Amino acid sequence: MKLIEPEKCPRCGNDFHCSKSARCWCYAVSIEVSLLEQIQEKWAGCLCPDCLKALAKKSRDEGFVDLVK
Repeated sequence: MKLIEPEKCPRCGNDFHCSKSARCWCYAVSIEVSLLEQIQEKWAGCLCPDCLKALAKKSRDEGFVDLVK
């Protein structure tokens, strides 16, 4: 059995697993295109489930989220 090395979240530093496929957990997270673009500009690689879900929730609750600040 091949073990998958955990990745490190560039936002919080926690380890997590990314499948890098169409079946990855992140596809189930509803996120605005503008927020996704900001995430891609600010951080290289994938965010962990906690960070991605927190940013998506903040975006839904507060409207536009400016990650540049």
